[in-house]
Amino acid sequence: MSIKIQRDDLSIAVLSGGKSSRMNHEDKGLIKFNGFSVLSRIINLSYKYSDDVFVITNDNHEKYEKLHPYIYSDILDDYQGPLSGIFTALSKCKKRYVIILPCDGPFIREDYFEKFISYRENQDILVAKTGDRLQPVYARLRSSLKDNLKVFLETGERKIDKWYTACGYEEILFEQSDEMFININSKYDIENNRSLIDKLYG
Repeated sequence: MSIKIQRDDLSIAVLSGGKSSRMNHEDKGLIKFNGFSVLSRIINLSYKYSDDVFVITNDNHEKYEKLHPYIYSDILDDYQGPLSGIFTALSKCKKRYVIILPCDGPFIREDYFEKFISYRENQDILVAKTGDRLQPVYARLRSSLKDNLKVFLETGERKIDKWYTACGYEEILFEQSDEMFININSKYDIENNRSLIDKLYG
């Protein structure tokens, strides 16, 4: 029988990938729907499960700090992709486990966190999967993997799935929750998901 991971053992890191050319170079973490920012909604949800919630971004620190006081830049120089953000998350988290998720997933819900905290504790890496697609920046990691990842990055590798495979990981299926993993990357995406936006940001 699985036992839920308690908030005292869990950190949550929100990864900000920066600007999107298809969104007029707007920082996706700062986008607002119906007056509510995506980042604020993700942070509010996260605090239901952890008291160690922080954001990793390399841009717009002043704007981010108006929404949340705990903002970090990548530890590694010269932006090196999402795996660098994961290394920063493992370095900055204060708990035994850290759940990661991106700032451009505006439709995340409580069941995302519930599924990860309810899964057995002895697995170092759990990664979300929808259909036949792995969602590598939606994951739960054991914080003690920091040194392992540092060694991996020092080899010059930057592919998340290659590191996951090297460590061994388990896929967590979100078969009925595909909409949680929809990204908003363009004005078309906004219009195409308007009903969902109004439902969650009404």
